[in-house]
Amino acid sequence: MRSVIPTLTLAACLAVPSLASAQEEVSDPWEGMNRNLFAVHETVDQAVLEPVARGYRAVTPRPVRGGVRNFLRNLRSPVTFANDLLQGELSRAGTTAARFGINTTVGLVGVLDPATSMGFERHSEDFGQTLAVWGVEPGPYLFIPLLGPSNVRDSAGRIVDTAFDPLTWVGGEDIDGWRIARGVTTGIVVREEVLEAVDDIRANSVDPYASIRTSHNLLRQSAIENGRTDVQDLPEFDDIPDTQETPPGGGAAMSFLPSDQNVGLAYLSVDDLTGDAE
Repeated sequence: MRSVIPTLTLAACLAVPSLASAQEEVSDPWEGMNRNLFAVHETVDQAVLEPVARGYRAVTPRPVRGGVRNFLRNLRSPVTFANDLLQGELSRAGTTAARFGINTTVGLVGVLDPATSMGFERHSEDFGQTLAVWGVEPGPYLFIPLLGPSNVRDSAGRIVDTAFDPLTWVGGEDIDGWRIARGVTTGIVVREEVLEAVDDIRANSVDPYASIRTSHNLLRQSAIENGRTDVQDLPEFDDIPDTQETPPGGGAAMSFLPSDQNVGLAYLSVDDLTGDAE
C-alpha cells in the first residue's frame, strides 16, 4: 500500500535534494512540547483509535469502506472549490465543481465516484495551501494530538476551511449530531487507511517523530505545488536522521511508550486519502 503512506505523511519522500537538508528546513522551536503532544497522541491512538479502526476493517466489506470514503470526500468538495478559486486555479475549480455535481447525482450523493472514470480527476486544496500560494510562510511546526503534524499557517487555515464548509452553516436541532458523526467517521476512515503504514513506521523508524515531521514538510510542499514535485520514490524510515538525541527540556518525552511504538496517526483529512480501502 505505497499510496497510503504519502497520503498521511507517514513516510519521507525524495522531493528535495536530500532528506537531511529537508529536515533542517523545518522550523521546530517548540520541539519539546511537540514531542510531548506526540506522546499523548500515541497513547490515545493505541488505546482507542487503532482498535476501533481494526474493528471497522474487520466488520466492514471493502466496497462499503470505499463508499464511505467517497461520500466524505464529496462532502468536502466545496472547501476544495473555494480554495481553487482563491488560488486562481479556474480550470481546477471547474473540475471540482463538475466532480461534485456528477458524484452527488449519478454517484448517489457521493458514495460512488463516476466522475473519475469520466476524466475529472480528484484533487485536494485547503486554505493552508492557499496561504502558501499567496506567499505566507509556514511558521513553526506543530503536532496536534488526534490531528497530527501541521504548522502555524496550516492550523489557521483549518479555521477558514470550516467557514467554507456548508455543514457549518446548516441549521436544525440535529445538526450538531451530524457534525459529530461526520468527524468521528472521518477519524475512523483515516485511521483504517493507514494501519499498515503506522505499523511499518513503528517497526522501522529510529525516531518516528522526526520521520513524520520530515515527511509532512516534503509532502505538504508537493501539495502546495499541486503535485509538480516528484514524490514517487520513498526511502526507508531509517534514512531520516534524528536532529537531536534528547528532546529539549530534559529526558525522553516518550519514555513511557515502548520504543517500537512511538508513532502517531497523521493529518486527519479524508480528502487527502489516495489509497484504496482494503
